[in-house]
Amino acid sequence: MERHILDFERAIDARDPDAFEDALLALFGGAKSSEACALLIRSLPLNWHFKHEDVAFAIQRFRCAGAESVLEARALDCPEYLDWDDNYALARKCTWALADIGTVEARAALERLAKCETEEIRVFAQKRLDSWASELSRKAGP
Repeated sequence: MERHILDFERAIDARDPDAFEDALLALFGGAKSSEACALLIRSLPLNWHFKHEDVAFAIQRFRCAGAESVLEARALDCPEYLDWDDNYALARKCTWALADIGTVEARAALERLAKCETEEIRVFAQKRLDSWASELSRKAGP
């Protein structure tokens, strides 16, 4: 296993926000791997770090299939440190990641998000659904 992946796993296990941030940055420099995706998926629901938007972006960049449920859940459950953000940037990043993953599961998650109580999240999800066909070249899924 590559060093940057081991460092990221150690940072998660240690619950060390500073090491997590450094390791996440190094992870961006590496190639997509199943190990990297697994760790990103594992880290998105955790509430002790402050890099949820970057994790969602990394999941989007790597098109991590298997992240659909954590992206959907995180879009609906913003960490406390982002409570001030009434623009819902994290939810928006989660909907983009779902759209770019492009699996049947990702589309189903977007369809559920398009029915949620929060208007901003509904709009983000619906926009990704409305653009689904025109964005097929971006998608990792079938």
